[in-house]
Amino acid sequence: MSARTALASEMFVGAIGEETPLEPARSLDPAPKHPLADYKNWNRGPAFVQLQWSRPGDDTWWLLDHVQPAQLEPYGVFVIWRNGNVRKISSVIYVGRGSLRDEFARCRRDPLFRGEALHVTWAAVSDPRMIDSIAVYLYQHLQPIWGDVPPMVPPLACNLPLTA
Repeated sequence: MSARTALASEMFVGAIGEETPLEPARSLDPAPKHPLADYKNWNRGPAFVQLQWSRPGDDTWWLLDHVQPAQLEPYGVFVIWRNGNVRKISSVIYVGRGSLRDEFARCRRDPLFRGEALHVTWAAVSDPRMIDSIAVYLYQHLQPIWGDVPPMVPPLACNLPLTA
């Protein structure tokens, strides 16, 4: 190697025997200030969803037969249960999800939901992508007697109806 090549390599790499301190690479651009700046959490949704469960009053719940389609939000989740008494224990019958008007109409046609005074509550879910995950959480925690097998999606924690 010629003296000129050796001199050029020392200028760019550093002199022989000198230690160059390691520094992290820095961007020359200013840091972004928009929501996408947190790229590590770009695909994470909320850890907990606060639902507004529907009730006709402070101490009462809706009866399934008394709910009118006009009362229902377009999409959400709902829970149907039977209140207990001295002879029977309370039990969650069904956890539903999707188009609330369509699902309530389907439940009213089903013989399973006739006969006894069944209670119901529902909550609107503004982001349809979260409905299945919320329904899985409700299904796991309320353990309904009857219903569809929840889809294979991770559960999304929410407040239960009794905490509303």
